[in-house]
Amino acid sequence: MLSWRRAGAVAAVLGLVGCTSGNPTGPSPDSPVSPVGPTWRLTSVAGQPVLAGTTVTASFSAEERVSGSAGCNSYFGRARVESGRLSVGPLGSTLMACADGVMQQEMLFLASLQAATSYAVRGEELRLGPSASEATLVFASR
Repeated sequence: MLSWRRAGAVAAVLGLVGCTSGNPTGPSPDSPVSPVGPTWRLTSVAGQPVLAGTTVTASFSAEERVSGSAGCNSYFGRARVESGRLSVGPLGSTLMACADGVMQQEMLFLASLQAATSYAVRGEELRLGPSASEATLVFASR
C-alpha cells in the first residue's frame, strides 16, 4: 500500500507542476517569458509617452522576424529572441512622409529597437533595452 501512496504523491506533484508551468505571471531568471506571439503596443520610448494619435506596434515571430507600425510607416526585419537576450536588425520600412514630430519619434523608436539587446516580459508589459534593468522601449500587450 505504501507504493500506492508514493505514486499518488508523485501524481499530485506532477499535476501541480503541470498547472503552473505555463503561468505567465513573471519570468524566472532561468527561463524568461518570451515576447513572441502577441502584438505589442508601444507606451513609451526613451522615457517619453508615445505621441497622441500615433500607434506604434511590434510583433515578434518564432521565425526570427519582427514587424509592425512605427507610427506612420510600417517596418520589418530580423529579430532573434532567446532567454532574455534580443538581437534586432537590420530593419526596413516603408517611406511615407509624416509630420515632423511623428518622424522624430519613428526614428528614435527604430534606432532604440535595433539597439535593444535585452527584454523582459512582466504580466502584460514588454520592456526592451540595453540591459534587463534599463528599458528604453515599454510596450503593453494589445
